[in-house]
Amino acid sequence: MVKVFLDAGHGGKDPGALGNGLREKDIALAITMKIGNILKKHGLDIRYSRTTDVFLDRTDRATMANKAGSDVFISIHCNGFHDSSVKGVETYRYTSSNSGGKLAKAIQDSIILNGVYTVNRGIKTADFDVLRLTRMPAVLVELAFITNFQDAHILKKRQDDLAIAVAKGILSNFGISYNEDGGTMIYKVQVGTFSIRANADALVKELKTKGYEAIVVIE
Repeated sequence: MVKVFLDAGHGGKDPGALGNGLREKDIALAITMKIGNILKKHGLDIRYSRTTDVFLDRTDRATMANKAGSDVFISIHCNGFHDSSVKGVETYRYTSSNSGGKLAKAIQDSIILNGVYTVNRGIKTADFDVLRLTRMPAVLVELAFITNFQDAHILKKRQDDLAIAVAKGILSNFGISYNEDGGTMIYKVQVGTFSIRANADALVKELKTKGYEAIVVIE
């Protein structure tokens, strides 16, 4: 099972970026939880750095992901800048991580291609603690500028769209198709074909004694 570690940036005494009546820590947590719910419905094992408004050191976040044995690490943030005209979405990877670059591209492309956002600031590299100290492909997504009025509207009103776009990118990275009906998939397993009906009936009986549902299909 694919293990994904989701990190909602900031929290507790650290509000993160502020703008347009919003706090980064609140937006990051809300969208992170939505992403996690989508991925869980697709059968992924999800771990979180935080699920409430608590403060965590950046190194602790990386340590938690490493101890969980996660396959990927995604940190969710909002951007901020003193110039309120600056806007857009960008995704960071660690400088020397090619696998992180692949994950970053999958998420960044998904946000743009799904029409959630049109200002593409691209994929960038950084020496952030959460990217450097994690032992798996890791990215940090700056969803939009909380200090820009239009971006803030997206962060407040289109959280479901942002969560779906990020989740689609994560799923795409693992070659998993997004299921719009909630991610619930049904898999059928064929365990044998027989030319003698009695043999088929015997296998069905054996499977049922072991707690499996089984039927004979005549073709």
